[in-house]
Amino acid sequence: MDRTVARIGSWAGLIAVIGIVAYHAGLMVVAGQRVSGITDESAIRAYYAHDAIAVLGVEAAIVLIPLLVFIAVLREAAGRTGVTGLAGLVGFAAGVSEMPALLVMTSLQASLVTGVAAGSDIVPLFRLWDVLYNSGTYALEATWVLAFGFALRGRPSFPGWWFGLSIVTGILLAINVTAIWVGIPDVATLPSAGFLAAWFVGAIIGLRREAA
Repeated sequence: MDRTVARIGSWAGLIAVIGIVAYHAGLMVVAGQRVSGITDESAIRAYYAHDAIAVLGVEAAIVLIPLLVFIAVLREAAGRTGVTGLAGLVGFAAGVSEMPALLVMTSLQASLVTGVAAGSDIVPLFRLWDVLYNSGTYALEATWVLAFGFALRGRPSFPGWWFGLSIVTGILLAINVTAIWVGIPDVATLPSAGFLAAWFVGAIIGLRREAA
């Protein structure tokens, strides 16, 4: 692939992963461990009684731009022919499909902050956010992680361990789809975030090598 495109993709991936980590770290600092899989209104109100959650949503929305570029470059790296080309297309389609869901998620977070401040009934709105973000989007993430891992397996520029990591990460993300439905504690879903961050690092390394 074109070296300039690979270089752009590696920088976009780095910016995206830093932005994603900064967003979640910011939420943790501001409001503590997030609430998920519950209908306890007092706990939900306590978490969303922080105006900074809505402000952090702006940063999360901006981060989607480099993330989209990163996903597009991985699609280019996968090529356009054969099974690997199809896998790259599936990964790209899943990644692009997740973008509007994440925009809605950040909007719902801001709406929950407003609802708490206004004293509105927020449980239904919170449940919509929870089902969308802590179930639905995991299915899309698992799809593009696995698809790109398969599409780029064996490519010399990508680390040899990256395909195996893609499988493990995809499985963990797929399990997270069921978390709020079967009662898996939210803290138990956190390891997948670490694996996903490592997956990003592996992909960035691969694109950097492509650029070199």
